[in-house]
Amino acid sequence: MIQQPILIVDDELEVRETLLEALGDQGYSAEAVASGEAALARMAERSFPVVLTDLHMPGGQTGLDLIGAIRHHFPDTLCVLITAYATLDTSIEALKRGAYDLIQKPFRLAEMEVVLNRALDHASLLGKVRDYQQELESRILSRTRDLQEAHAEALTLCDLGLQALDAPSFREALDPLLDQLAARWSPDGLGIYRRGKDGNLHCVAARGRLALPPRLTRPQPGPLTAPGLGYAEDHLLPLGPAGWLYLGFESRSAFMESDPAFLLLARHLELVLRVR
Repeated sequence: MIQQPILIVDDELEVRETLLEALGDQGYSAEAVASGEAALARMAERSFPVVLTDLHMPGGQTGLDLIGAIRHHFPDTLCVLITAYATLDTSIEALKRGAYDLIQKPFRLAEMEVVLNRALDHASLLGKVRDYQQELESRILSRTRDLQEAHAEALTLCDLGLQALDAPSFREALDPLLDQLAARWSPDGLGIYRRGKDGNLHCVAARGRLALPPRLTRPQPGPLTAPGLGYAEDHLLPLGPAGWLYLGFESRSAFMESDPAFLLLARHLELVLRVR
């Protein structure tokens, strides 16, 4: 069974029944209506990739009228015109109206199959192209929104950095940056560490489960050790030679050390630690 449905439009009942039976025997899925008006009404209810329409249908729209209406309202549908009067003028007018192909009566079923298969393949390809275009447009819109958000965030961070440099105290310089970090990534524990005169790192600012600031030591040799507060995920990140930033999360987070927004914020924190 060829699942893509074909709509047959012909004012003669005998022709409709004959085409339905013939196409059904060949595995096509088809429906039939008696007029152009009925065809448009049915197409509003169901999508048909291909319409097979007679040219002359007395008392209503002609096949050419129907093709023009379908092209306007259902541009993805391909129309095949059937006529016993396939003059050059008729063929040219059909193409102008948007017909995909034309079949001249009397015709052989094999001839119609070739035309319908080609039309169905073309309609399928058009559908894939349309889906790809929609997906591409969606990706572009999403990427544009991401870039706009990143740009706005960068402006905010730059403004916070300038405020930090002008702040009257070390605490007032750090707080806006820590507020931004907490709002952006929602860590459960947050600490800023600075090396003291004794050579150890001491917590100079804390949020969350760091109420009693732990001390960090650097064993010799070896890397800096984390506080070890039992978080499911934690990060200990250098802020230049001046200090370290600790982030702890109760569960897995979306935080990434390579996030451009974090890298910019970390540079501001490093600058504050350097100049204060």
